[in-house]
Amino acid sequence: MADGFIEDELRNGLEPAAADALAQWAAVHERRYGFDRWLVNGRSRAQVALVRETDEHRRRSRRLLMKVASAGEETFDAIEYTRHRNAIKDAEAFAARHLSVPVHEPIRVDDTTWITFQTIAGETFDDMQVLTTLLRRMLDRAPAAPGWPAYPPQAVVDSCVEVVRAVLADWAQDVYLPLDEKPLTVAEFLGLHLRGQFEPGGRLYAAAQVHQGEEIVLEGERGPLPNPFAAAQGGYFGDTASIGPLRGRCHGDLHTDNALVRAGSVLAAGEFYLIDNALYSAHGPLTRDPVHLVLYVAARTLDTVSDAQKDALIDLLLDPRSGPALLVPGWLAALVTGVDRAASAWIEPSGLAREWREQTLLSLAACSLMFIGRTSVREADKAWYLRLAARALKEFADRNPASRRTGPPAAGGRAPRTAWIAWLCRDLPEAARAAAAQEGGDLAEELEELRGAALSGLDRTGQYREFVRTLGGPDPDSRYGTRGTEGQPEPGEVFVCPLEVCGRSERREPGGALPACHLPRAGAKPLRRTLR
Repeated sequence: MADGFIEDELRNGLEPAAADALAQWAAVHERRYGFDRWLVNGRSRAQVALVRETDEHRRRSRRLLMKVASAGEETFDAIEYTRHRNAIKDAEAFAARHLSVPVHEPIRVDDTTWITFQTIAGETFDDMQVLTTLLRRMLDRAPAAPGWPAYPPQAVVDSCVEVVRAVLADWAQDVYLPLDEKPLTVAEFLGLHLRGQFEPGGRLYAAAQVHQGEEIVLEGERGPLPNPFAAAQGGYFGDTASIGPLRGRCHGDLHTDNALVRAGSVLAAGEFYLIDNALYSAHGPLTRDPVHLVLYVAARTLDTVSDAQKDALIDLLLDPRSGPALLVPGWLAALVTGVDRAASAWIEPSGLAREWREQTLLSLAACSLMFIGRTSVREADKAWYLRLAARALKEFADRNPASRRTGPPAAGGRAPRTAWIAWLCRDLPEAARAAAAQEGGDLAEELEELRGAALSGLDRTGQYREFVRTLGGPDPDSRYGTRGTEGQPEPGEVFVCPLEVCGRSERREPGGALPACHLPRAGAKPLRRTLR
């Protein structure tokens, strides 16, 4: 131990800031830390290791699980340590069997990163293995470890299914449909999973700028599908769908890196421990955990299956009961159908199976978007997740025909609620210059928010009218969104906006440039020429 408190192998595996914070904390508390082994593979967003702690003050040594993780957007009172304690308090019997126990207070590395220690009450880590490691060995992705038997694929699948079954039946126990909760829109339900990932700097912000419009055309699909990026921001469905979320105690980030399984001569599926409760919620969306675990496994195996098998896997995920299981690798089909059976056996006595299946479709879409935003997912696989998300939303729309937002009414009738978008579509550059010239206030930021609302097809008529007045401009034409009579073109050549959310149409000024739409963040797009 070069510094006297952290073994060199442990220090070298940590970021310098984390290693320094641990060393300083250890010095204050007279503790020393030796390295045992890393528990997760290199694609995890957190570092998890087994360490040997020696408390010089108490003259006591023990092995602990140490985790370095980021709280991200969470506040201090919602970081993992606090949620972990809440998870134990909310379900003590389940916690005693399946949750690790926090040890010490969290160690602050910086504003978003913390070090925590955990143990398993009355148990040893010696014969524990992370489910991801077992999956990798099953797929010949990791070498067999001396002293560890090779487990058959079905045993590994059974362990995954048992984790899901226990999380639902033993942890959540009962499904809860709050009658006093306002029904959610599709975008709001997806937002329970995505938590601000579409904000500037968020994981999905850049991808959302590339995939715009209410529908999307994808290779391998027969026709246009709902655009998941638009749906998550209020598009396609708008506020027409009414969803009563099935809530209860849930892990919030269930996957195979987070599950330790007893791995002796046989794999003990029921003897598992969850080691990460950073996103635990007592009233989260219950469909998220089963879906996320299955898609997490898929993310690490898609490069082992053929294109035809990937197509079949989408069909099977959308319909586990009658989908083409025989066209999917046997162990993967067993995982999908096994998780579905476990969830169905739990939900069916409540009489809420229909709601469960519909919300599972939405969780498939939301979790697929999550994987699109992760750097650990191969670029080639992100296209598959986008197809899955779009197909899941299409299936939800087909099951709920009234959920699809209707288009704007024909000209001459009542003004469409998105008419303001046409005004912004045309005058965004001028508005941006005027907003930047204003001293004080947050007009430039408000304009960017308005642009996002416009791309999602949301109604911000009143807000935009006040915004233009603040800049000293004229009131937008509430009927058509463009000046004068341009909203009522006479027969002949006109130009219309290529974005479905915008009803703008106008003529080209003599000798002038082609009219352009300025809403896309990737750059202006020329309007589409047509005849009327």
